[in-house]
Amino acid sequence: MAHNFLLTLVFLLFASSSFAIQVVELDHICKKTQDPTFCFNLLSSKPGGIIGTDLIDLTQYALDVTRVNITTTTKLIKRLIRINHNNLEAKDHYTICLNQIHMGALTKVESTQEILKSGDYRDLNVVASGIRTYIELCIDGESPTDTPYNDTSLLPTYANDISQVVDIILGIANILCK
Repeated sequence: MAHNFLLTLVFLLFASSSFAIQVVELDHICKKTQDPTFCFNLLSSKPGGIIGTDLIDLTQYALDVTRVNITTTTKLIKRLIRINHNNLEAKDHYTICLNQIHMGALTKVESTQEILKSGDYRDLNVVASGIRTYIELCIDGESPTDTPYNDTSLLPTYANDISQVVDIILGIANILCK
């Protein structure tokens, strides 16, 4: 009986210390992002939980979320192009965004998969920054002199969500580089 109690106590101590390490790690990651609450909520929502999860697993999870968000955003943009087929300015804006997000950002996400597997975390940082650049080009325009399109659709919100997840990937990549 005492033996079972001791085993249970050791298990609980191990589980609680593992959780404490993960929480501290999440705090360390998330304080490096622009929206720590978004970061903590996203990483804490990882299926299967965060106990026993390492930085590579968290990066993979964030990449998976980014891929899903880009796919959802691409569907939205295609719908916006159809809806605005008579509005040349809107149609042009959404067509540019489709190219930036679907062709540019999604391609970068796919290349981050290989980079993550190779362990080249500095390159991961560079490529993840490229994802964010494609998102910014969609929303802000391709040139600093461009006047951003006054987009009242959900696209800016979707783009912001992608950028926030990429910000998490960048935070983790910076930690992995050390």
